[in-house]
Amino acid sequence: MRLVEAVYEKGLLKPMKPLKLRPGERVGLIIVRRPNPSRWNLDGIANTVDVEDKQLTEQGLEDWSVNLESEDQ
Repeated sequence: MRLVEAVYEKGLLKPMKPLKLRPGERVGLIIVRRPNPSRWNLDGIANTVDVEDKQLTEQGLEDWSVNLESEDQ
């Protein structure tokens, strides 16, 4: 079992590197899409958060961190 990078073109998955497989050998695949940052408008997302939401989020992260540390002790 190993990770193989591939590109999808014209209905086919094409491995980025040659595979050590015999002709006709069957394999199982699990497809995981790579994130595409060009689809994300991070500036737009950042500008939609108001000050109060940001403070609540930061406080929630602080509480979460404190709770994790107390569980570890």
